[in-house]
Amino acid sequence: MRRRVLSVLLALFILVGGGRAAVAQASPAPLQAFVADVARLWAAGDADALVDLAPADGRIVLDVGGGSAGPVGQRQAAAALRAVFGGRTTVSVRAERSTVSGGSPVSGFGELRWDSRLRGVSTAHASVVFVGVVWDGRAWRVRELRILD
Repeated sequence: MRRRVLSVLLALFILVGGGRAAVAQASPAPLQAFVADVARLWAAGDADALVDLAPADGRIVLDVGGGSAGPVGQRQAAAALRAVFGGRTTVSVRAERSTVSGGSPVSGFGELRWDSRLRGVSTAHASVVFVGVVWDGRAWRVRELRILD
């Protein structure tokens, strides 16, 4: 009888411990680290890597000047970002803020400070890059990119 009770308790312990591990895996990773990674990719002008961070549907709301382009596919987003990066020289990029908003699925946002110059111009211009994100159960994903001047 005692052996059976111990077996049941061990099984319950494993089940409860396994359940906690599953919950821990589903919890969002630190958003600040993700926004710092986005800042690094932005500083490198890596349009393809940025759009690879899109959610499973591959669509990103994009506003890179001249009005919102709305939700666009990865190829269109990459082309628009390449045009932005091609016309500017990055001086610096800093992750300034990150906030988890909550909801279902969990969403949040980050802000980057992007100091850049138009090609051939010596004066730098400061912009804020708004990064809207959503948690897909495994990782943060970029749902929105907006350049705010």
